[in-house]
Amino acid sequence: MKLVFGSRVFRSILGVWVAFLPIFSAGCADLGGMARWLPFQEKPTQLAGVTPPAERIADLRELAEQGPDSNAEQRQRVAEELAAAIRSEADPLIRAEIVRTLGRYPCAMADAILRAAMHDPEQDVCIAACEAWGTRGDAESVALLGRALTEDADVDVRLAAVRALGRTKDPAAVAALGPALGDADPAMQYRAVESLRQITGEDFGNDVGRWQQYVRGEQPQPARPVSIAERLRRLF
Repeated sequence: MKLVFGSRVFRSILGVWVAFLPIFSAGCADLGGMARWLPFQEKPTQLAGVTPPAERIADLRELAEQGPDSNAEQRQRVAEELAAAIRSEADPLIRAEIVRTLGRYPCAMADAILRAAMHDPEQDVCIAACEAWGTRGDAESVALLGRALTEDADVDVRLAAVRALGRTKDPAAVAALGPALGDADPAMQYRAVESLRQITGEDFGNDVGRWQQYVRGEQPQPARPVSIAERLRRLF
C-alpha cells in the first residue's frame, strides 16, 4: 500500500514537472533577451549635435599642438573662434583647456582672453592662465604673474604663478619671486627656490636666506655649518 501511494506521488510530481517544463525552457531561452532590456545595461546614447567634454578637450589639445606651426592669419582665426567659445562656456574644465590652447596662439585677441582668465572665478582657469603666460616669457608675462603672486587669494593660483615665473626664464622674474621667498608657507618658499634655480642656474641649496640675499642683489654669504648639537636639537 505504501509503495502504491509512493508511486502515485512520484507520478503526480513528475506530471507537474513535465507540464511546466516548456514554460521553464521558454523562460531560459528568453534570458538573453531579458538581459538586453534590463536597466543600466545599455551604454548611454550620445545626444545628436552634442560633443562630450572628453572629446572637446582632446580636440583642444590637438589644436594646441598645431599652434607653434601656425602663421599669423591662422593664429588670429583660431583665437577669434576660441574667444567666442569661452564667453559662453559654463564648464570650467573646458574654459581652462581653451586658455591653455590660446597660450599656443600668441596674438592680440589671445592675450586679451588670457588677461581676463587671470581673474576667472574658477581656480582651474586661473591656474591655466598662469601656465599660458609662463610659456610666453615676455615682460607682460612677468608683470601679470608677479601680480598674481602677491594679490591672488588662492594659494594654488599663487603657487602656479611662482612655477610659471620660473618657466619664463626671464631675468626680470628673479625680483618678482622675492615675495614668495618671504612667504610663511614652506611650499611657496620651496617653489620659489626651484624657479630661481631654473632662471639663474645658481644653486644655494634650500637656504632661503641666501636666496633672499641673491634676489636683493647681494653676495650670498657662505652657508653656516650646523653643529652636531643643533642637528640633534632639530631632530628632537
